[in-house]
Formats: sequence, C-alpha cells, structure tokens
Amino acid sequence: MNTDRPNGPTTRPRAVLAAAAALTASFVLAAGPGVMAADEDRSVVATTEVLGSLVSQLVGDAAEVTVIMPSGANPHSYEPSARDAERILGADVVVSNGLELEEALLTVLESAASDGATWFQAAEHITVRELGTASDDEHHADDDEAEHAEHHADAGDHEHVHGAEDPHIWTDPLAMRDVVLALGPVLEEAGIAVGDGASDLADELEALDATVAAILATVADEDRKLVTGHRSLGYFADRYGFARIGTVIPSLSTSGEPTARELAQLIEDIKANEVRAVFAEVGTPQAVAEAVASDSGVELVAFSTSQLPEGGTYQDLIVEIATTVAGALSP
Repeated sequence: MNTDRPNGPTTRPRAVLAAAAALTASFVLAAGPGVMAADEDRSVVATTEVLGSLVSQLVGDAAEVTVIMPSGANPHSYEPSARDAERILGADVVVSNGLELEEALLTVLESAASDGATWFQAAEHITVRELGTASDDEHHADDDEAEHAEHHADAGDHEHVHGAEDPHIWTDPLAMRDVVLALGPVLEEAGIAVGDGASDLADELEALDATVAAILATVADEDRKLVTGHRSLGYFADRYGFARIGTVIPSLSTSGEPTARELAQLIEDIKANEVRAVFAEVGTPQAVAEAVASDSGVELVAFSTSQLPEGGTYQDLIVEIATTVAGALSP
C-alpha cells in the first residue's frame, strides 16, 4: 500500500490509465499488513490510511493500492501535492470517505470522476449521523452544535458549515462493514476481482464489533460519558451506548476555535456530569485541552481516532480506541 491517497467510482481513458500505472508503480510504499502490491494493470487510490487498510485487505494482490494522506495527516486540512493529484487522476477506482472530510481534495476528486474514474464515496453507503436528530445525550450536544454551525455559517465560517452530517464514519465497525459490502461489487465492475473478499471482511468487522463491545463492558453505564477534542466519536458513541457531553473544539472539524464562553460551559458540564476524562485526539490544541482537563479536575488522555498503530490495520485502530476509552473510564 502506498502512503499517498485519494477517492471514488468511475472508469478511465487508456492514456490516463497507462500514465497512472507508471506513476503509481514508481511511488508505491509498503504500508502494513493487508496492504499489498498488486496487479500493475489495476490501481485503487484511497484518501485515508483507514480506507487504505480496508481496501488493501479487500483487494489483496488483485490491484495496487495507493493511499494519499500520510500517516498522522489531518484529513480535515490535508492539502494535496501535485503527485497526489496525478495519482488520483490516474486511478481506476478512487475510494474516499465523503461528507467533505477530505475537503481540500474535493476539486481533484471531482476532476477524476469527470475524467472517467470510478469514485466510491464510503459515506453514501451507510446511515449518516445528522446533528440535531440522533442525539441521546442528556445535554443534546448535537442540537447545540447544529446551532453553533448555523451561527458560523451566517458569519461565513466554512469550517462549521459542513457540520450538519458527521463524517467520522469509520469509528463504527458495522458502518464500515456496510461500506465493504458495497465496495466489493464496485471493484468487480472495475475489473478488480475480489471474490469472497467482501463477505469475508464483513464477517471480520462483525467480529470486531463484538470484540469492542467486550472491551467496553468494563465501563459502567453511569461512566459512559465522552468529552473529546472535536466531534470525532459520534458513531462510536451511538454504537456502544456513550453519551456525548461536549468537545474542546465545538465542531466536526479540528479547524474550529472555541470561545471562552464555550470552554467555560464545557468545564461546567464535565463537573456536573462527573465525567472521568477528556480525550484529546490528533489536531486538538494541546494547551487548550490541558487547561480544560486541569480546570475540570479530570485526566487528559491523548489518543488517535484516525491514525493506524505502527504496522497495524483498521481493526487494530478500533481496538486501540476501545481499549483507551475503557482504560480511562473504568474504575
């Protein structure tokens, strides 16, 4: 698997395919278990390493998989290089998250689709969380953020405009199962034979869901309360029965900026709800997160919700998230 990455479903002119094959053959990197070099005649590009891990497990050696964003990159703000654009434009299939997660890549992704590539957007194949409609929090955090997004939209703040639909779909293994099952036939249509790969991987993701539930069983119902750096664990919270009390950055993107009033309210909510920890993922302003945790009198836990463990897979990431949450919130 390569560490440079793109989106979606379409088919492509031969000249572009030939250029793409030559280009990706020059720059492919190994990226851990399940991401494998493949048939030089077929190439798949994934925008993020989470998608790259699952795509690589799905296609095996039937296609070459290239990932656009390097490990640790912030998908909300990653800017594509000229090489990234070439790889996206030269792929047979481009797999992206969708819901504007890869905001800075959209122009290139749309160009690739217009040029005949198969552009597969994962979020089109799941039930998307919409803020203000799926909240089971006692403080109705989704409603609060929907209002926050509307306020900033009026002010022209694009970072908050795309907050109506949650793009962090990969934190729910069963959502990704649905993605894999939808992607299998798309790859087959593009000439990439995956056989029973989609159903086999779907079974693995169902087993992963059971593993995560077992890990989280140590967390008491009254302690299932999450405060995170930004709105990154909504699908995880919904799947495994956690209340979303608040976030350091009141946005689905890490690019937002909290006001003093919002931070003061968050600290008050943490204390009132007896939250046990604040989770700060990649992209959260460290000093702000430390101040919130300190003023609330709770532990600050650093973790990643999108970066794969070194040499690891998507499954390893989800287990790591569950283990971190359980460790911080269990007695």
